[in-house]
Amino acid sequence: MAYRRTDTVSARLADNRRAILNAARDLVAQGGFAAAQMTEVARKAGVATGTLYRYFPSKEELCRQVFREVSAREMNVLAGIAAENRPALDRLHDVLTTFASRAVGGRRLAYALLAEPVDDGLTEERTRFRRVHGDIFAGLLEDAMAEGVIAPLNARVTAACISGAIPTALIGPLAPESHELEEAGAHVVDDIVQFCLAAVLGAGTKYEVEQRISA
Repeated sequence: MAYRRTDTVSARLADNRRAILNAARDLVAQGGFAAAQMTEVARKAGVATGTLYRYFPSKEELCRQVFREVSAREMNVLAGIAAENRPALDRLHDVLTTFASRAVGGRRLAYALLAEPVDDGLTEERTRFRRVHGDIFAGLLEDAMAEGVIAPLNARVTAACISGAIPTALIGPLAPESHELEEAGAHVVDDIVQFCLAAVLGAGTKYEVEQRISA
């Protein structure tokens, strides 16, 4: 009997934790991390505010866990595409398209992950998020060089440029007050993908500064 009671309690605790995280994620998707106030999360999750604090002692800890779960889900989608047995540039194209399209499709949540002003804890999570992005892109670039379809380049630096350029390009369109996506949503994704591919395909060509100056 004692063993069964322990299982029951463990299941209830896990259910409460999941309900809290789901409620917090939904609030972030609606209004950003600023909307995930502890009292509102508790109300939406159907638990007392005091109960909520037993699972997550602070809003920062709760929001960090939400950030980790959502970003891990997004990274798993991209990593799955990157790992497919297909030409590297095809995979790169699909990773870029999927990244940008999912951000546009989940606009408010994507803005929270990529650009919303946040505290130091979430800034650290965002840095990790971009680092994983960079790892995915770097792997694809290394594959493309091994296949001989792009000129030799510094995969890590180029990947960092790409992983930084996409969020920067999306900040304006994804902003809550922006109407860019309503006016040209599909073009935003296409423009981002084309820019990144052009940058990769042209990255092996050195810009001769001395020649430009002497001209």
